[in-house]
Amino acid sequence: MKLTFLLLLLCGTVPTAWGWSNHTVGSYLALQDLPALREAPQVEVEPLEQFLAQQYGAVSALLDEQERFAREHFAQYPPRPDSLRLPAVPGENLRHDFLTALRINPYIHLAMVIQPLPGKDVPGREHLKAELVMVEQTLSPWNRQRFIRVADGEKVAPLTVLASAADEPDYGHDINLFSDNPGEVGALYEFGPQPFGDARFQYSSQAPFHMGFFHENAVVYAAAGFLQRSWPDWRAYQYMGLARLAFASGHPYWGYRFLGWGLHHVQDLTQPYHAKPLPGVELASLLLIEGKALAGFDADKHAAIERVATRHMEVEKYQAAWLRRLLRAGQAHPMLQAYADLSQDVRYPAYSVDYLRNVVSAESADDSAAFDEAIGQWLETAPITSDFSAANQLARESYDHPALNQQLFTLLGHFGAHSRIYVSAGLAP
Repeated sequence: MKLTFLLLLLCGTVPTAWGWSNHTVGSYLALQDLPALREAPQVEVEPLEQFLAQQYGAVSALLDEQERFAREHFAQYPPRPDSLRLPAVPGENLRHDFLTALRINPYIHLAMVIQPLPGKDVPGREHLKAELVMVEQTLSPWNRQRFIRVADGEKVAPLTVLASAADEPDYGHDINLFSDNPGEVGALYEFGPQPFGDARFQYSSQAPFHMGFFHENAVVYAAAGFLQRSWPDWRAYQYMGLARLAFASGHPYWGYRFLGWGLHHVQDLTQPYHAKPLPGVELASLLLIEGKALAGFDADKHAAIERVATRHMEVEKYQAAWLRRLLRAGQAHPMLQAYADLSQDVRYPAYSVDYLRNVVSAESADDSAAFDEAIGQWLETAPITSDFSAANQLARESYDHPALNQQLFTLLGHFGAHSRIYVSAGLAP
């Protein structure tokens, strides 16, 4: 019970919206030289309802097949209630019926927008405020995204559609889907109580769809089975299938956008704090911490909890601020090269439905201890900033921390390679 409590607290302190900050920026950098995207023609922006109306039967059949597969394949998968199937005859609210059949938040905005890279804004275009793009629970004080409205029928580059969409699952897709969350859909979706997340943050209910602790010791799972109740690999599977259907049926805009949604979940698991609840602490140490807490000496437990939260948050701020500075300066740099290094890709197997679990998260879990140690060494000399916005304004940060930087370049290389492998699989005939 004590071990379970510690792991619950650890999972709760992870800032679950931060899987390398803005996924759009990383996606541009990782995918910019992928021939299948660079050479593809521009696509016309299309309302979701148009795609659904024209492909209703195919979408319905796909979602039913995906449900059958998920029940057989994904561990701890809670079956979708039959009441959420798409109706046999299309109803008046196609969007709502589709989103509830997917079991994502039916109140997301699905705004028709694109994001430019920092330093490459598009002058003269209408911008939307964040509250018209993100649901209220996901708005944050460090939000620096710029959302440019696009119109139905407008021609847009495939990379722009895909990269912009890669950030969207953080805009509310997986908010409040559990039975103990606010709102009415938690009771309908039957995911059960939220297995982990921090109630202090409104967006924390998305954690089980954006994190995957797939490589823990059997003793840990025996004490804390809730760690196995997470489904980022299922989300990537859902969106991959929808993307392939959209491409095959002549709806490339939604093909790229669905593919971007799935890409988000792949990229989240390249962040070691999304794949390991307590990096750098072996099972014996974990049990010792709990034994001391049981005896009334809980200082080590609170220190472990604080360490995880601080290191995850601070390294995300460090990387995001440094990346933004590099992009605005327009200079070549090893960080930018790490995202785009295509030579990494051949190290990995072909994409499969188990790729997130067996390759991406396994790699992140293996890298987590060294990453955590490098962050700790850096923090011994670095100031702790008060919030994400302040970190982006720090002029005194030199980014001269070789051990941490090398860890970041390696991990961002993984981010780029896994992004290209997932996207290439979705674009394959």
